[in-house]
Amino acid sequence: MNYIIAVNTYNRPVKLVLRCLESCIRQGIKPIKIILIDQNENALELPDEISSDPLIKVTRVNKKSISEARNSITIPAGTDWIFFCDDDGFPDDNYSLVLNDILNKNRNLDLLGGVYLREDNKEYYNQRQKIKGGIKSFIDTKKIMGSNLVVRVSIFNELARFSPDFGVGAFWGAGEETDLVWKAYFNNKKIDFFHELIIYHPPMLSRSLRDEIKKSYNYGVGKAGLVAKWLFKKGKLFVLYELIEMFAIPAINIFIGIFTLNIKKIIISIAAITGRVSGLIKGLFYKFV
Repeated sequence: MNYIIAVNTYNRPVKLVLRCLESCIRQGIKPIKIILIDQNENALELPDEISSDPLIKVTRVNKKSISEARNSITIPAGTDWIFFCDDDGFPDDNYSLVLNDILNKNRNLDLLGGVYLREDNKEYYNQRQKIKGGIKSFIDTKKIMGSNLVVRVSIFNELARFSPDFGVGAFWGAGEETDLVWKAYFNNKKIDFFHELIIYHPPMLSRSLRDEIKKSYNYGVGKAGLVAKWLFKKGKLFVLYELIEMFAIPAINIFIGIFTLNIKKIIISIAAITGRVSGLIKGLFYKFV
């Protein structure tokens, strides 16, 4: 298994980035390279034992979005797979061995994802990932997150890598991983999801109500952008499910908030709906790449 690990970092505490890199270095099957994509205004200061490690390659990029930064990496010759990992998460020590076993048993795979678990209690970070099984239909594609994404290099290039429209720093601000997964799905590539492929992540930080509203609104805009692209512009009717779900869930949460007198839940859910309506309107007039 010839693979590289790509870790994008921006405004993240050094100790978290180091933990991620150290876990990548410890893998039983060593990657060809561990590429740290540094988007910080000032270069991230790494200890000598990390920066001088032959596996580590630090790439300083002056790109606005995470998608463009990831797309800019030079993939070493002979690389068959890219494993994208978030800078605040870290792979299980057996990640590479598990991945190698999966790929040996599923030689037709083009793209795959794994779970994201809280490091403190090993619970699922994402509720959707609790659903048993792999990718059986379009609905299951949302299990795959960019924090634990592995893609065949030839397919990554064939699909024109990540769309510069999506992701943090781009126009839509989110959704670059889902867009790539949907590109693979609608181009009949073989994709799947494996619960045994594990990334650990710190517990979610508590945020102020203002920050929660902003995050919910922005995420809603990005989600609506994906729907506008794939349903309205590309005519993929499967995405009707996503359109229905993205309004049904916050609507349900509003009713739950009313009955439980949870004002915060109501406000955040309204922000989500507002962002999604705004995103759909913008998407009708936006020229997607």
